[in-house]
Amino acid sequence: MTVKETQRSEKNRKTLPEERYDIKLFKQAVKASKEAKILERRTKKRKEFLRGLLSISIVFAVGLLIYFLLPLFAPKDEYTLAQERPVVLDFESIESEEISFEKDLSIKVGDISGESVIAFNPSNGDILYEKNINEKRSIASLTKLLTAIIVLENYKLDEVINVSVENIPEDLDWKLGLKEGDKISVENLLKAMLMSSYNDTGYIIANAYPYGGYPGFIKAMNRKAEALKMKSSHFSNPAGIDEEGNYSTALDVAILTSVARKYPDILRIVGMGKDVVNWSSEKGLMNREVQTTNQLYGVNRYIKGLKTGITDLAGQCFTGYFVYPNGKELITVVIDSKDRFGDTTLLEKYTRELLK
Repeated sequence: MTVKETQRSEKNRKTLPEERYDIKLFKQAVKASKEAKILERRTKKRKEFLRGLLSISIVFAVGLLIYFLLPLFAPKDEYTLAQERPVVLDFESIESEEISFEKDLSIKVGDISGESVIAFNPSNGDILYEKNINEKRSIASLTKLLTAIIVLENYKLDEVINVSVENIPEDLDWKLGLKEGDKISVENLLKAMLMSSYNDTGYIIANAYPYGGYPGFIKAMNRKAEALKMKSSHFSNPAGIDEEGNYSTALDVAILTSVARKYPDILRIVGMGKDVVNWSSEKGLMNREVQTTNQLYGVNRYIKGLKTGITDLAGQCFTGYFVYPNGKELITVVIDSKDRFGDTTLLEKYTRELLK
């Protein structure tokens, strides 16, 4: 065979695999490739699982954070819509009420959580239930009943107030949000104050008091309390904010409530479940829906009002006014309660029988 033939033969001969590759290394490479793919799939699944777990953890953590933080920003007064009830009572006398201690009509209501509690008949002053009624305590927004009385004795409902935010504490919560220079009627201020219990409304109307401004208003509150024989009370602000100089007793609040019920405008306002408050500002006409804080409206058919309150020192407070078909009346006061409406329901249920 010639040299050319030999070269042609070498060229045409196929190269065998074992001559091109090291079989052992080839198998190891194939095995490593398979293991790498398996590891890659496992790693991918692990990452997907961890991402899912992280997402669930974030959602859970955010939900938990909202759950614990929400109560800090929620309003202290709980809301419920109440049906409107007509005011059928019209009282002329605005004198202080005398309360009689002669009859012992005490009842056993062991589930009442309020620290100071009274139920009495305002028509004759008979006390139907009492518990620590002479203890001096913070009374929160029950104070606003006295504020409303001072307002009604010194202003006309359609009188327009030029808003001043002076004297309003910087950290005051639960506000209608009026600005300096806004204009609002006395009636709209009373609605916001008595129905939704906005705290800034009391300060705004006190600032506008024509007989000495804010200090004069506070003096008028204390003079009125003294005239009503609220012997264990003193007031230092018009909204009921916790302060050393702002306190009363269940007995004195009962007297205050019995007087407040004689003002038709107070009964009319607290007798509404909701309404709209209007005022004017530099941005134009503003309005906000206000709702009652009295959760017994629409639940107890005899209730006519009156006022809720809640602060850190006062706890849950409520003074209720009930009128029955036979003309009998009942006033209840609950201060520093764990369940003001539950306590009031118990009081009303038991004492109603004593009024028949």
